[in-house]
Amino acid sequence: MAISAEKCRLCGGDTEPQFRCLVLGRHQVAYQRCRACGSLQTETPSWLAEAYDSSLASSDVGAVQRCLTARAALWSVLGLLGLRHARLLDFGGGTGLLCRLLRDLGIDAWTTDRYGRGDFAQSYRVDADALTCGRFDILTAFEVFEHLPDPKNDLARLFALQPRLLLASTLPYRPDLGADWWYLAPAEGQHVFFYSRQALADYAKTEGYSLISVGAWQLFLRDPPGRLRQALVRLALRGRVLRLVRLLMEVLPADRHVAADHLACRRAVDQPTLRQ
Repeated sequence: MAISAEKCRLCGGDTEPQFRCLVLGRHQVAYQRCRACGSLQTETPSWLAEAYDSSLASSDVGAVQRCLTARAALWSVLGLLGLRHARLLDFGGGTGLLCRLLRDLGIDAWTTDRYGRGDFAQSYRVDADALTCGRFDILTAFEVFEHLPDPKNDLARLFALQPRLLLASTLPYRPDLGADWWYLAPAEGQHVFFYSRQALADYAKTEGYSLISVGAWQLFLRDPPGRLRQALVRLALRGRVLRLVRLLMEVLPADRHVAADHLACRRAVDQPTLRQ
């Protein structure tokens, strides 16, 4: 069966067929590459309600490890950029585990997710529909971009919040990657758009941001630091350095911050969320 091409959902460019995959074990889905920005997308995803029957995919056994690595990355990057005291929102925060880990370090972190309940940070959940410009200095979106069915408009809503830093993680797509690329994750059906590195850089410019891209880490900066600090940020996001930081972070004291949040939650026991 021929694959009918659609317009790119990020840049509007023409696409060309690449391959098909069996999504959720029952949907034959076409994947198409954009001739303009080089990104890869599924056909218009009509199966997302099925895919999000559970917010955490059954095969996503690395979710906890990603949170620990993201905590280390944020601790390093925010320190280098002088942003450890800024207010942070973890967009697509799922269980709220990363939010809780960051609050244990004294970072003013909050979480939001249309599909996840944020069980680990129940008093620090934010309604995604109530977000306003300037409310948060930092946005994080770890393993979120590839889930967005309408990336042009979905990303525009994120950048409309005008954070000083948006730190995301998503693996860039390359044209040599085929139907066997593990990041497609067709069995779970939640990954529907895959950005080329150039597409990420071009989109950053359209929103008035600069991009620092290190592997899967994508940093969108409204006011980019100087070359030396950029080099240090890149170094901090390298695998060996992150593993060392993860190890060192286990000795950082958390009792004071846990106790402070516990007291605040007790005071707000009759409120669905804490006053911001």
